[in-house]
Amino acid sequence: MVNYKVCILAGGVASQMGDLTKHVNAAILPVNFKASISYMIEKFPEDVEIVIAVGHKKETVIDYLTLAYPNRNLKFVEVDRYFGPGTGPGYGLLCCKQHLQCPFVFAVSDTIILEEIPKPEENWFGIAPTKETEPYCTVKIKNNLVYQIDDKIKCDNKHLFIGLAGVKDYEHFWEALENDKEPVRGEIQVSNGFKRLIEKRLVPIGFTWFDTGAPGSYKEAHLNFSGGGQTFDFSKNNEFLYFVNGRVIKFFADQEITKKRVERAKNLVGLTPKIEGHKGNFYSYKKMDGQVLYSVLNPQIVNDFLQWAKRDLWKEITLSENEKKEFKEATQKFYYEKTMKRLDEFYNKSKISDDFNVINGVQIPPLKELLNKINWEYICNSVPVKFHGDLQFDNILVSRDEKSQLTKFILLDWRQDFGGLTNAGDLYYDLSKLYGGMIVSYQLIKTGQFSFDMSGSSIHYNYTIKNDLLEAKDEFESFIKKNGFDLNKIKVITSLIFLNMSPLHHEPFDLMLYHLGKTMLHKSLKQTENNKLQ
Repeated sequence: MVNYKVCILAGGVASQMGDLTKHVNAAILPVNFKASISYMIEKFPEDVEIVIAVGHKKETVIDYLTLAYPNRNLKFVEVDRYFGPGTGPGYGLLCCKQHLQCPFVFAVSDTIILEEIPKPEENWFGIAPTKETEPYCTVKIKNNLVYQIDDKIKCDNKHLFIGLAGVKDYEHFWEALENDKEPVRGEIQVSNGFKRLIEKRLVPIGFTWFDTGAPGSYKEAHLNFSGGGQTFDFSKNNEFLYFVNGRVIKFFADQEITKKRVERAKNLVGLTPKIEGHKGNFYSYKKMDGQVLYSVLNPQIVNDFLQWAKRDLWKEITLSENEKKEFKEATQKFYYEKTMKRLDEFYNKSKISDDFNVINGVQIPPLKELLNKINWEYICNSVPVKFHGDLQFDNILVSRDEKSQLTKFILLDWRQDFGGLTNAGDLYYDLSKLYGGMIVSYQLIKTGQFSFDMSGSSIHYNYTIKNDLLEAKDEFESFIKKNGFDLNKIKVITSLIFLNMSPLHHEPFDLMLYHLGKTMLHKSLKQTENNKLQ
């Protein structure tokens, strides 16, 4: 029988995290595809009540945890003031007082530890070694007991408080915290209550501690829990992906994107996972068994996938005259207008200018000249099909049917619309997204297997491609020719896709994408001219 509760503080602004917390509370920043607060929650039995103090971006904490842990006993308490003088962790904890009239474990959401967490059968204080003391609450220890707590001062203490503790004598703790609200550096600290527990006996317990509350230590925690395998940051600050409690959860800063994706999934039944839950900026579905296509590549599987997609995904749909007009406008918006907008974003972000370049030894004219040579009517003359979206091998799940043992495919990352349309998309966009993922292995990019160098107008980039991907590309090009599709049109659109991706990623991958797209567009347009001369 559980005779204690848990309280986790997840209400602070965490302004030191910068753009990382522009759209979410720091408690749900992903650490190896799991929110930092999840690591703490999963340390406790499912039947223990967990009281969570929320404030800044509170809806992101509540919605994430509601979808991630539908069977957990979670109690959310809103902290009315979470920044400015007189606030702080002590104030947030006092807001939860009425729900914690029993022994409890106290934790902050930006602490991750490896060890099991003791019950509050005695008063205990979670500690870790430290070389600096001023940023932290630190302790003095003698005879395996805490005998002094110092808050954010320079001293010779060797251990810091990691924001995790057990409170057995809760009545004494609350009395002390209520009576001593003297701020430290403008904030009420929880140490004001723990100092009273020294009189009752406060036992220090050492933990292996990871701090996700500052940019540097957050990055270190992420690298540690991911095994250090992902050496290039492929993440975006306006969308997050989580794998938690047997579920996949996606977050988009734009709530309309989430809403539309949930609606789109209803029209893609059998092609994409079934949405299990949707709250605010999040949606979730059950994690499915299988591997992404990048991991199991061979010519037969690629051919099986292309035949499956041709049969089940790329069915040309019939449009009315009015729908045809809307579709033509959508393709113009999607290919031309979006490209121009994304390029403006890239130039503003990178501060580079559009000039002649020598890229990998080849002289390439300014991008503006190349874009002016594109036959946009030809590009926008598209084939309407049931729309998916980001169709590349990292977003295609491969599994086997339990009965027939035949290969099955599920598409993982669908888009909410195509140029504003939700009922149709362009076959050539899917084909081009696939082709782009065969030219560049996004899986290897994530492990840092690429290089980029710029000196004046001279550019050199390089990236790793494995033989299985080259074989897949050959299989794809053979499929394109056999089915009468226009490979050069696919190449032009693929170059536009790389250009559109460039402002969305971190340096230097953004610069490589831009110059790769520019180079590929130059080659594709030359090929188009040569074809006309033949």
